Amino acid sequence: MVNGLSPREEEEQRLSEVLRQVEARMHKELTVLSQRRGDVVGIRQEFWDDVRMNFSDATEMGETWTSIMQQKEILIERERSHKVAFEAVERLAKMHDNPYFARIDFAEEGGKPERIYIGRASLVGDDGETFWVYDWRAPVSSLFYDHEPGPASYETPQGEIRGELALKRQFVIRAGKLKHVFDTDETVGDEILQAVLSEKSDTSMKSIVATIQKEQNRVIRDEKHRLLVVQGAAGSGKTSAALQRVAYLLYRFRGTLTPDQIVLFSPNPVFKGYVSRVLPDLGEANMRQMTFRELIEARLGRRFQVEDLFAQTEALSAAEGSPEGEARELAVRYKGSEHFFLTVERYFERLETEGIRFRPLRFRGATIASSEEMAERYYAVKASEGFAYRASQLRKWLLGRLGEWAESQMGEPWVEEAAELADDEEIQRAYVEIRRGGGFHEEAFDDEERMTDTLMKRAIQAAVEPLRKAVKGYRFLDAVGTYRELFRSRTLFTACSPDGKLPEGWEWMAGRAEETMARKIFDHEDATPLLYLMEGLEGFRKVEADIRHLFVDEAQDYTPFQAAYLRKRFPRAMMTVLGDFNQAIYAGSQLSGGFGGWTRLMEPEYTAVWRLSTSYRSTRPIVEFSKRILLSEEAADIRPFQREGEAPRLVRCRDGAQLADRVSADIRELLDAGHGTIGVIAKSARECGNAAALLKERLPDEVPLTHVTGGSAELPKGVSVLPSYLAKGIEFDAVVVWDASASRYGRERDRKLLYTVCTRALHVLHVYYLGEPSNWLPMGS
Repeated sequence: MVNGLSPREEEEQRLSEVLRQVEARMHKELTVLSQRRGDVVGIRQEFWDDVRMNFSDATEMGETWTSIMQQKEILIERERSHKVAFEAVERLAKMHDNPYFARIDFAEEGGKPERIYIGRASLVGDDGETFWVYDWRAPVSSLFYDHEPGPASYETPQGEIRGELALKRQFVIRAGKLKHVFDTDETVGDEILQAVLSEKSDTSMKSIVATIQKEQNRVIRDEKHRLLVVQGAAGSGKTSAALQRVAYLLYRFRGTLTPDQIVLFSPNPVFKGYVSRVLPDLGEANMRQMTFRELIEARLGRRFQVEDLFAQTEALSAAEGSPEGEARELAVRYKGSEHFFLTVERYFERLETEGIRFRPLRFRGATIASSEEMAERYYAVKASEGFAYRASQLRKWLLGRLGEWAESQMGEPWVEEAAELADDEEIQRAYVEIRRGGGFHEEAFDDEERMTDTLMKRAIQAAVEPLRKAVKGYRFLDAVGTYRELFRSRTLFTACSPDGKLPEGWEWMAGRAEETMARKIFDHEDATPLLYLMEGLEGFRKVEADIRHLFVDEAQDYTPFQAAYLRKRFPRAMMTVLGDFNQAIYAGSQLSGGFGGWTRLMEPEYTAVWRLSTSYRSTRPIVEFSKRILLSEEAADIRPFQREGEAPRLVRCRDGAQLADRVSADIRELLDAGHGTIGVIAKSARECGNAAALLKERLPDEVPLTHVTGGSAELPKGVSVLPSYLAKGIEFDAVVVWDASASRYGRERDRKLLYTVCTRALHVLHVYYLGEPSNWLPMGS
């Protein structure tokens, strides 16, 4: 008791005072916001009244332009102030709902104990010195996440601060009301964590700042390493920790780091939408998000038809067990391997002196610059100058050659014909150009001749413009032809191979490359090597050197080749890669050795590997069930958080009709029980389409059911029917596995896929199968 008050009464009194501070601050910000809104509206309405318009001569035009720009700058400044005030009001509204979630009492060595309250954002008194609430990212706040009561320390930019942690207290505050108070000697008390984990799922990922664990906090605040590799069990909070790490970095380096200097690679568009709310909830703007597919599409998609990862997965599934399928799988595995990356690297060494293919520059059958001329010019420049310089010099020469050729075409029949066919708009433009040059007045005598010449010049310019753009875009470098050479010559391939050998299935790969690339079609496994070769020949001219931090989620699904490419594409970025070996579900990455070469991208002294072993997402029975799907050595480090729930249910069905009947009845029961998000997960997209159709026939119209595809950007509320590979990183209140039979999940590589599917469940897991169950299912559970 303090002053006759119990701990709860004391905290309620303190909460009331903090809320008064928030309300007072909000009143001030609302006043500012109203003023700024009035300023913006007023400036917009009176913009032209305040501008002195005069275009009588050059001087007056200049003054008019200056006046316009001055008004524009005033408007921009007021709009910026309005935005800042609006964001402050929004932040304070969130703070009024839940101002803080923890308190620690800490005494520095030789000092007095200080009460420190921790929330999502700081709240500082009007005096600028009183901290009512500390931001969870402040150095002192790490005491809450990392230490139990007793001797404790935390790092600051000035050095380590040591002292004694006397008290750790946690709160649940909702709508400004104190719901629960816990004193704890754990880093984050189980009572709070149990309460949070027992909540129903949403269609967006939540912030975890109130429940960050010590192992997660280590990942979030690591500033020492340039490469951070996080191996975490399913549901261990890898992605959540990564997003809190983004927020921490933006706080820690505010003023020198902005959200557009951070890139997160997501596994698919559904996941992008799923995590998009976390940073705004923490008061930060979202970083850039993209998928690896988008990177490929940006460079190759306009010129070629490129298969994506999901289409590759579906194709392998459809051809499973056939000779063609086995050969394709070998190619997929090899072309993502480190062996093939080293082969391409050694190929680059040969290309320094010979072997690059060039596209001739032609127009209507006439050769402006031949491939042979280009090769001669290119290799005349010393190899030590590098690919980028040699390519830029060749481009400069080609643009000059194209200009000379264009001048030589004046008077050619095709040019005269194009000039005669000029439309009214083109003729008007030519007239204006000549008039500005002094033509079409009483003393002019050659207007018609000048008009004809102008129209011919414009016709030539229009005709050669596509060629000019192609040259500026380095299209004269034939990256496809250069890449195909590797699969046309056994001698060349073995000379570049690090062990001097051809890979198994090389003949099939060679035939496949010839057949598909001739039609400008690229298999997914060829896309990254081709992109790497293309950008290497151009000298990686489009590298994103301004990116300071690169985050890669589901990193186990990236091949060594893709990892190496990202390192080249983002050369200055510190990298945080997150994944789970046990969820490597794609053929190209399953044999890549864990993270597929990520740990070899930087020197060991700049690299840290952290492990997150405790699975928080699912109940203990679901985690124990899922662990038994894996090999014992793979599951050894996975620890369930002690949250109880119903045991997973295995249900056998005799045929597809009974499967649909039982699943639809199950969905109705789950919805009635209050489960807001239900994932019906089938192995492939084709099965999902069939399952969605069958369920829609059986479920009432008011049941929200969505067939989620690879192009979906958001996860809807209600029932989602989706393929296994789109479920990665997402969670549902309840998961219904559609047909986990031996015929669907019978191969060794399906073991991890089935594990991934089952670990999407928060509270309920029901597994249905036709006929014989998959060998990987733990029967008798």
